[in-house]
This record gives sequence, structure tokens and C-alpha cells, in this order.
Amino acid sequence: MNAPQAAANRPLSKAWQPPGRVSLDGLRRMFSMEAAAMSSAMPGDSDADGGRTWSWDDGDWMRARDARHTGEMPLSLYRLDAADWFHSRFTQPLDWNQLAQELVPYVADLGFTHIALDDALLAQPFAVICRFVETCHVAGVGVVVAAHARRAATDPSLIDCCGRCHIDGIEEHNDSGTPVRCRLFVNGDLDTAVVLSCRPRWNEMYPRYLASSPAERSLIHADWVHALTPVETDRGVLDLMPRGLAAIGQWRLPVDGDGWQRFAALRALLALMWALPGDKWLAMGIELGQVLAEPFEESMRWPLLFESQHAGLLRQVADLNRLYVNEPALQVRDDERHGFQWLVADDSDNSVVVFIRLAESGHASLICISNFQARVHHGYRLGVPAAGRWREIFNSDSVFYAGSNVGNGHSVMTAPVPSHAWPQSLTLTVPPMATLFLRHEVWYGDSP
Repeated sequence: MNAPQAAANRPLSKAWQPPGRVSLDGLRRMFSMEAAAMSSAMPGDSDADGGRTWSWDDGDWMRARDARHTGEMPLSLYRLDAADWFHSRFTQPLDWNQLAQELVPYVADLGFTHIALDDALLAQPFAVICRFVETCHVAGVGVVVAAHARRAATDPSLIDCCGRCHIDGIEEHNDSGTPVRCRLFVNGDLDTAVVLSCRPRWNEMYPRYLASSPAERSLIHADWVHALTPVETDRGVLDLMPRGLAAIGQWRLPVDGDGWQRFAALRALLALMWALPGDKWLAMGIELGQVLAEPFEESMRWPLLFESQHAGLLRQVADLNRLYVNEPALQVRDDERHGFQWLVADDSDNSVVVFIRLAESGHASLICISNFQARVHHGYRLGVPAAGRWREIFNSDSVFYAGSNVGNGHSVMTAPVPSHAWPQSLTLTVPPMATLFLRHEVWYGDSP
């Protein structure tokens, strides 16, 4: 591997750390806060006065919550079953304090902004709920809870409970138990909520596309492009999670190909998902690549991280979340159609899709190229709307993600060769079963 290629494929994040290893400044207060909470309010002792006596220490989070939920900051949710996640690390019974000490650093280090829990948290005493939520908020992580199947998300008692416990949102399900939307609170009175709706076309198409052979993917290419094209005028969420009543940790995703191709396809899909408009919602275990492993008794099989394919996928999820925050072109907008434009939507023979995300400022535009064939496309000519230097800032085929490390080095320059209706174009090496991000950086005449 030459030096430019190694530099281009260098990961954004540090090496993975085992759950429980705190690396965020906000978590330094966590354990002292736990001790104070235990002495000030034991579970259930605040319930007699309506549960309004908790001494909160999450002022920074609550003051910024409106801005976070109304679109000024991107949202990335990590969905889990609390008991299953806990039991993958500890023995029964579920201890919410111990869960927080392991879960919160793990989620924060991966860059998720919220955790989405099942309704087990709402069944706990008031002090237990508050202590758990406060621990999350101090670390900069929001808390969303699932509404019970027999309890409407707009139930006044549920809304009141969320307000008293500083819960940030409610996950709503359909009759089959599948999440369909997330309601995020945006003010202290909880009378207003941002509704993130799941995208049914995405949920219907991505499992079908991944399960198809390369020849079949070419045949359904038009359907795939249709599912990827944002048409909604509201704010939505792209999710990767089981449908219906399937247990989160036991879900397996059918993907065509051998072992390497299946992991490469999942890495490419996750990168494509993060590049598309919309907030992100990922079920637990996907970040480990557990959806591609054989069935296990545990809902979270941590020893998988000793294998490079699984560890690489975890590192990629962390890097995608950091890019999501740092790249202006990837920021969420209320109308998902804005800031998105297809560059190549008709390359069914190669199973390649290319689109551009445009920042509101007009700068730092970002191109996403996804190849879902297991072959390298050398000399792939791509027309682009801006001349100059385009830097490869992400490559799901990087060796750091257990890929084959095929790419374009530091950057590529446009040539005055018309292509795809644009007066200038790039000549790229497109890796097999991979997604690339190229950011526009320098115009002709500017210094590199």
C-alpha cells in the first residue's frame, strides 16, 4: 500500500475501545453523580409527591435540546432492548445503573446522539428513570422510549411522565410492533414535537436489493434508484432494524455473495444510508456485523470484535457518525428534496449510483458513489458540476474497515472533458462493493 493510498483510507476515529471505558469529558462526573443520586433519592421515594423532587444536573443538555431536535444538529439513534444488551455483558437481573455505566460510553464513543429503548424503562421507579436519563444527558446522549403497544404516544399520562423524567422522545409502533415514527420533544411543555417518519420505500427495497445476485441487482436497478430518491417534503429517518416482532439481537440480514462480499455490501449500504438525506436509526448489533453472523444465544456477541470484518464495521459506523456531524452537505433539512441531486442514476450494468449533496452555503459539496458489484471499475468517468480538486474523504473499502484498500489516494482533479451533461469530469477508480465520499475542495487556480 503506497503512502497516498494509506493516507486517503486512514480512519477518522480512534481504535475501538471495549464497552465501559470512558473517554468523554462529560462522563467524568458520572460516577460521582451516581453516588450523590443514591444518597438523595432511592427508587420510589419521590413518587408520593408526583416525582418532582429530583435534583437535575443536565441543564446543558436541556437548554440545547430544542436546537438539536429542530434540525440544527444531525440525529443518529441507536435502538436497543435494554435487558438483552445488559445480559450480553452481565448476569440477571437488569441493573439500570450498571447498564448506564457500560452503555452510555459505548454509544457516545460511536457518535450516536440518542438511544432508543424499549418500554422497560418506564416501568421503573421514578428515581431509577431519572438517574439513567441524567447519566445519558451528562454524556451528551438523548433518551427515546417506546410507547407500550396498548398506550398511545399522545397519552397525557405518558407525556407527563416524559416531562418529569426529562425523556426526549417517544418511539411509535404499528400493529405488528415495527417502529414507524419517532416523536422528539422540542420545548419544556412538550406541546410540540418533531416527527421523524420511517421511509417505507427504503425499508422495502434495501433487503431485497442486498439479497439479490449481481445480475438480479441490474434488473431491479430502477426500483433501487426510486427507493433512494428523496421525495418527501417532511423530515424523515432512514432505519436499519428488524421488521415486526423479530428480536433485535437475533435478526439476520440476507446478503448475497461470499463472506467478504457480504460484509463489503453491508459497509457500502451503511455508508450510502449515511449519505442520503434523513436522520439515522440503527438497531443494536448491526454495528458489530452480527446481522451477518451465525445465530448466537447472546443478543450482542462481543467476541465477534476479535475478527477484523466485525471490528472494521464498528469503526466505520463511528466514522460515519463523525462525518455526519462535520460535513455541512450531510446536514438534515426539513425538506429532504433540497440539497440532493442525481449525477448517475442509470448505470444498471455496473450497479453504480452517484449523487451529490449540496451544503446550504454552496461550499464543500459532497459526492457519494456506490458500487454494488464485486468488481473494480477502473477509469470510471463521472461528470461533476464543479471544476477543481475533489478529495476522497471516505472509502468503505479501506483496509481499516477490513476492505481491499482500492481507491483514489488523496484526491482527484477534474478534466475539461464533458460527461453526464457537465462540462468537466473526474476519472475514478471505483472499489468493489463499496461507497466513496468525495468532497469538493479547491477550484482551478487555488493552492491545494
